[in-house]
Amino acid sequence: MTYQCIEYDVEHPLATITLNRPASMNSLTRELMAEVTEVLRLAREDDGVRVVILRGAGRCFSAGYDLGEDEDWGERSTHEVVELMQWYMEWQRGFWSFPKPLVASVHGYALAGACEIAMLCDLTIAARGTRLGEPEVRFSTGPPLLIMPWVVGLKAAKELLYTGKLIDADRAYQLGMVNEVCEPEDLERRTRYHALLIAKVSPLAVRLQKEAINRTFEIMGVHNAWAFNVKLTGILDGAETEEMRTFYAIQRERGLRAALDWRDEQFREIEANG
Repeated sequence: MTYQCIEYDVEHPLATITLNRPASMNSLTRELMAEVTEVLRLAREDDGVRVVILRGAGRCFSAGYDLGEDEDWGERSTHEVVELMQWYMEWQRGFWSFPKPLVASVHGYALAGACEIAMLCDLTIAARGTRLGEPEVRFSTGPPLLIMPWVVGLKAAKELLYTGKLIDADRAYQLGMVNEVCEPEDLERRTRYHALLIAKVSPLAVRLQKEAINRTFEIMGVHNAWAFNVKLTGILDGAETEEMRTFYAIQRERGLRAALDWRDEQFREIEANG
């Protein structure tokens, strides 16, 4: 089957999903999300697939959700925004609940929603120089699925989610956000190494281990925390802060790149002197 936004390749025991919108930094549109959902279903039903690799084409893994699809925040009620954020969260939660191991292979940038996906995958291998983070907080929004505190811990989660700063792959490794950092030219090889190592283990054993580990966090309240967060994030998005109004006004008048430049300019002097 031919897809518009992704590529799906199967070489048993591995399946590879490639986010394939390189001109847009593999930003996550609804069409792309639907295609990912479809191929995950195919991988789940294919007994020959034991591990799924998720990667990005071009110069990065992904810059996160496509902001061009949601320029009309001001025209939506808070209830509508909360429902939309709930929909995003449910899509992301599909990575958490996917029964087979997912290995993220990240390079360039893994930002916002894509950063969350990289953390939701069972393993994450990062090329040295990759930048990860949640910069969307800098124009008054937040992640629909709050996985970061469960991965990096309390202090680091507050640092990254209060400031929207980006960190490099080496810092992400120190925080437990990624499993390995390798040179860019070794990324594919090291990703396949980990995936093939997992694939040698009994699929039933791996599936039950995944269920047990995930269940440990669910008993600790991860689902309740996600449900609470998505409501607060939806309320924030529907509140139209000054920062959000300015960001979207610039985007409508001068384009997304100008809006991102405005956002980043607010922090440039402080970060330069950091």
